[in-house]
Amino acid sequence: MNISKILFVIGAIVCLPLYGFLCITNLDPTTGFFSSSNLLTTVFYGVLIAVPVLIILLSTVIQKRFAFSISNSRMLGVLSLLMGALMIASGVIHLMNLLSSAFSAVMFSTLIITALQIVMAALSGIVFLHLGICYFKENISNRGSITFLFPLVWALIACVEMFRDYPQIAGMPERTLYLLCLLSFTLFLMGQSRILSDVDFIKGVRWINAFGMCATLFGLTMTAGEIAEFSSMSLPVFDVLLAFILSLYCLAFSFNTYIEK
Repeated sequence: MNISKILFVIGAIVCLPLYGFLCITNLDPTTGFFSSSNLLTTVFYGVLIAVPVLIILLSTVIQKRFAFSISNSRMLGVLSLLMGALMIASGVIHLMNLLSSAFSAVMFSTLIITALQIVMAALSGIVFLHLGICYFKENISNRGSITFLFPLVWALIACVEMFRDYPQIAGMPERTLYLLCLLSFTLFLMGQSRILSDVDFIKGVRWINAFGMCATLFGLTMTAGEIAEFSSMSLPVFDVLLAFILSLYCLAFSFNTYIEK
């Protein structure tokens, strides 16, 4: 039995509605912090920390006999195409922002990161679009290709951007959840690239089971909170949509793991 899936379901049942309730009743829309600390916030943080830690431990240390086979290729195809489109769209948004600030003072380091993000967004989007077509054909035609590393680089840059844009991210639950989602997605992509590139397949399966479910839990929880406070969302709508589709993709891919009898 894959106990990690059971833990994920328990975490989702507790965290999604609880965080939505806290965003409505206990979140300061101006600062983005919880207004006060009470029993519900303690329970929320406790479950949000304990469940991912247990999932990672079970997937990477305790449970050893993981196996993997894709049984939902059409769903993965749709989600992969959406991921590719959103990645390309993020590159376009960064390009427009860069062009709009062409005549203002822009730090050289910021310019380099933004330019790299634009290139990686385009390349990563193409990788996921092609991967989506491969899912529909039920044939990964570019197995072993280094192109699977492009989305990994894109995700790493997105994490760096989160620190750059929100230096006081600690304590802001929606931004912290988004960052944790991106970090988990980065590690999930490392596992996915191992599987699709036929490099250390077993380790790749453990990583997607562990970090794919963590990314899903963080992303869906963040999405639930942003929907609950829709009139005063603290994150851009595009980021919320990206986290939502990203979470669904990780969930669909990770649920193809199982324990060999």
